[in-house]
Amino acid sequence: MTPSQARETTSTTAADVPGECRDWLRRVADRLIPASPTMPAAGDAGLGDGHLDVVLRARPDLIRDLVRAWASTGELAPDESLDELRQSDPPAYHAVLLIVAGGYYTSPAVRALLGYAGQQPRTLQIAGDIDMDLLMRVVERGPRYRQA
Repeated sequence: MTPSQARETTSTTAADVPGECRDWLRRVADRLIPASPTMPAAGDAGLGDGHLDVVLRARPDLIRDLVRAWASTGELAPDESLDELRQSDPPAYHAVLLIVAGGYYTSPAVRALLGYAGQQPRTLQIAGDIDMDLLMRVVERGPRYRQA
């Protein structure tokens, strides 16, 4: 599928995002998050592959903006694509930024390099200085709220 053909279609799921769009996104993502001595570039972290699907499953509302961004600037160089989107289609530009950032940080390799294991469950203990009589009066009183 070419960018001009994509203008005529609307993707609704991550699986509908054309391979050419994924390739374009990898190139654009590498301009947004380039490799450093300690971190991989966004494309190398798997953004055009499974991590894109993770982001789009969580935010399917971004699919149309992504495909529109690719359809309107897919034939341009990555820097030119970003400049064009920033000026002519801010919602698509912001969708691309959100997709790139979200996809980058879903990569297990990136999270490991950052030392971030993700949210972990924690067990909280009630401190010994809580007045149990006061707490029991609230529990016995029952719920108090106004129906909204």
